[in-house]
Amino acid sequence: MTALALTALAVVLSMLAPVPLSRFRPLEEVPGAAVALWQCVALAAALAAVGAALAAPEEILRGLHGGRVPLGPALFVGAGLALVLAGVIVVRLAVVTARLAWNTRRRRRRQLEMLDLLEGAARERSRLHVLAARLPLAYCIPGRPGRVVLTEATLDLLTPAETDAVVAHELAHLRARHDLVVEAFTALHIAFPQFVRSRLALESVNRLLEMLADDAATRHRDPAPLYSALTKLAATAEAGEEVGARLGRLRRRLSGRTPRRTRLRLLTVGTYTLGIAVLAVPTVAIVTPWLQAALGALPW
Repeated sequence: MTALALTALAVVLSMLAPVPLSRFRPLEEVPGAAVALWQCVALAAALAAVGAALAAPEEILRGLHGGRVPLGPALFVGAGLALVLAGVIVVRLAVVTARLAWNTRRRRRRQLEMLDLLEGAARERSRLHVLAARLPLAYCIPGRPGRVVLTEATLDLLTPAETDAVVAHELAHLRARHDLVVEAFTALHIAFPQFVRSRLALESVNRLLEMLADDAATRHRDPAPLYSALTKLAATAEAGEEVGARLGRLRRRLSGRTPRRTRLRLLTVGTYTLGIAVLAVPTVAIVTPWLQAALGALPW
């Protein structure tokens, strides 16, 4: 049954596939391709859920009208369960995506309004805002235009070179619109029922996006200032694990043990190929035969 197969595929991609992918550390050597692979997995899971929601009622109707689908309790139970689960995912995905987009943009507007209110107490240089605060913080507010926000405690903690490296990291997030990628994965994570979802996808994508920003910030400059800045920020109690998680990547870059170009090319090609396969194989193996059967059952 197509509906059952697509539902099972959606569950596998959302709950089981993230486990080996998150543990395959060579993907961290090609973070751009790795993010694309995670996007393919997420899109394939969403499409499988939508396909299951469409296939379940069609297969039931085809069985009732004497099609080649075997009519019996198994058909109704299997297709019914697939329809309920897939329907919940599809409806929740639409609602969650709209609500998340609205709340995120409303929160950003409030943050920008607060920056404007603090204009007199802040020193602004281009897209950079410096706030009078004792807590070392560095973050960006995506949008048009995006803003990079530092606190005076951060400036006191870091050297000028370290500050420039941190600002370059945040600007890399803004230029690449990494916030949209995180938003999409967050919506998909929330949309899938709790018993068939994993946080590994969201966590892995966040980590890879930080690596992409690190790479962009150090592409044409010495990575040492960024590494020392992150080390100092990670030492503060409020810095959290997010900053500390990037140190391993930067430490490897500082050591000079960069992967060979041939290895990077093979990893990149292999990762993109796997992503394409995740999207294409279910279409060829499951969806295409179902469409042919469904179209063949129509009274032309």
